[in-house]
Amino acid sequence: MAFTHTNRRDKTYYLHTGPKRGGGVQHFLSTDPKGDLADVVPVGFEVYETVNGQVYLRRRRLSAIHDAELDYIRRYLTKLPGPMLHAAEVTGNMIVIHESENRSELDARLGAWRPGIDLEAIARQFAQYMPLMRFVLQDKTRRLFLPERYCFRGSVDRWIPIGPPDKIETLAAKFLLHLGRESFYELF
Repeated sequence: MAFTHTNRRDKTYYLHTGPKRGGGVQHFLSTDPKGDLADVVPVGFEVYETVNGQVYLRRRRLSAIHDAELDYIRRYLTKLPGPMLHAAEVTGNMIVIHESENRSELDARLGAWRPGIDLEAIARQFAQYMPLMRFVLQDKTRRLFLPERYCFRGSVDRWIPIGPPDKIETLAAKFLLHLGRESFYELF
């Protein structure tokens, strides 16, 4: 049985094998079910899905971020009020928080289109996310993170620190409530 992965957009990816240029076998994911299919992910590799639903086969990466820290941020994001969707992922030594487009605009467009559909599920399935905030691990032993937000000023366009390093629980309570609000742009 061929290995498959279905992403959040309900697209199925198949694990393929093929020859490498220098000899040997390479593995890759494709939505095409035809070709030489593999049954298992090679040892030392993992299927990785980005917050936007892109799927990759990559070498397994060790992370300095604990699962409990990422889970805490994800749980906190689900409690945020407002019309925006949020997602979090680990990138290197950072927890990156992403925000989607305004959900109420999608509700207005789709609500009249077809009664009885689950707009929340559709919004989550097709949302496009953009990174807005991140917590960079500064001290592995004391578990201190530096909070940063993305600055959209024309001449700046980069990550800027918005506070001193602290525990992830403290930073979440202090900064995540600004997501989807005008006060986000006042953080620096």
